[in-house]
Amino acid sequence: MGPVLVLQHDHNAPAGLLGDWLVEHAEVVTVRLDRGERPPEPAGFDRVVTLGSEHAADDDGVAWQADEQATLRAADAAGVPVLGVCFGAQALARALGGGVRRAARPELGWVSVGTRVPGVIPDGPWLAWHDDEVLAPPGAQLLAANASGVQAYRAGRHVGIQFHPEVTPAIVAGWKGSPELVAETERRAGEARERAFALFAALLARP
Repeated sequence: MGPVLVLQHDHNAPAGLLGDWLVEHAEVVTVRLDRGERPPEPAGFDRVVTLGSEHAADDDGVAWQADEQATLRAADAAGVPVLGVCFGAQALARALGGGVRRAARPELGWVSVGTRVPGVIPDGPWLAWHDDEVLAPPGAQLLAANASGVQAYRAGRHVGIQFHPEVTPAIVAGWKGSPELVAETERRAGEARERAFALFAALLARP
């Protein structure tokens, strides 16, 4: 795999397990939008990954939101596949003509995602942590959905996932998860890592 551009939006929302997988397979360039760093042109990369955030993907008051949208649109125009995770899936959808709205049923905890393609996206459990709902781009293929809405979609060469396969117990603790949720994440850590690595291989590795 060629170089991968990772867009990070919050200090406490790193690539986690996804970062661990990526460094085994590619050169990784991480841009900290929350620190005012400007993304390079995505045309020089093999993949773009955009991570989660506490911000809403449709909040244009966020200082780096314009850079986020410009980078995702430039990646699409250059034919560079994008993987969006939670906020990243919402931002990607928005860049491709979909959107985001406040969720009628927010999710916080380990959930089943209602997979339509179990050979690519296992049903879970996956860690979910979102107040917003992604509206998949026009013509997107639905890969997973549950009672809280779209959980994964494919739009051309791009994929958005609403859940968080990248989390570790430390990340969940950093998000101020309850002691019970952190403990559950610790109990699930081994199986979650194995499941997440298989997902990353399915979504990011070339045949």
